[in-house]
Amino acid sequence: MSETFWVALGSIGTVLAFGVVAWQGYLTHGALKVNQLMTADAIRSRLDSQAPKVTLKLSTPPWEPLAATNTGMPCSNWPPGHTWHFPADQEGANRLVLQQTLVLENLSDRRVQARFDGDLVVADEDRRPAAASLIVLEPGETSRDVFLQREFTIKELSENFHAKQAGQELPYKVLGTVTAEDDRDNGSTDRWELVLTGCPVEPDPDREGLWRVAPWHLTEQSGLRTLEYSLLPPRQRIHWVSRTRGIQLPAPDGA
Repeated sequence: MSETFWVALGSIGTVLAFGVVAWQGYLTHGALKVNQLMTADAIRSRLDSQAPKVTLKLSTPPWEPLAATNTGMPCSNWPPGHTWHFPADQEGANRLVLQQTLVLENLSDRRVQARFDGDLVVADEDRRPAAASLIVLEPGETSRDVFLQREFTIKELSENFHAKQAGQELPYKVLGTVTAEDDRDNGSTDRWELVLTGCPVEPDPDREGLWRVAPWHLTEQSGLRTLEYSLLPPRQRIHWVSRTRGIQLPAPDGA
């Protein structure tokens, strides 16, 4: 046979050998990735079993809406059927408060701490709203009332109404974040993101230029239908390889 044939055959053999090595490397990499995922799942399951059992519950927002007040907390109910002239009162004292009450309960056998951010307040000794910050809950302890609340002008709530009518996201919301964790370095952090919004005022169909609190509806009942809220917000959990070093366990694929 010619020398060209043997050169070509040698080249084919080299390519095949390279392919075998590459395939073996691919299989090895795949097996390593599977092992890593199985190890991560095992660690995640262990951390879930050891995570502090903390529950967060939110109350139904009060209706009629609350009126902003300078006299402290709790806020007062706004008189039913009251109407506002808009935009004359857009910067005035006619502000409504959207509010929910939340309670945390520590059902675990370890002390936990909870941190609050955003529009979350508590009533201080003078019944004034003060920003909620950090609390420690002993095993079996329930927190004092924490309020997810914010006041809005009629102008702001009217913009929510118009956004709702246009099928757009409502621009004005009450937002808060709650995180809870124990003192384990290799542990978990639970996080809840809270949202309360809506359009509790609407134009009065019989009096041009006037706005009113959403009235009782024959089939949809109270004005709570105009609010968007959750009683049991979803929990997000972060698993820590080391909390002090800021190393998180990667979330599972698709999470």
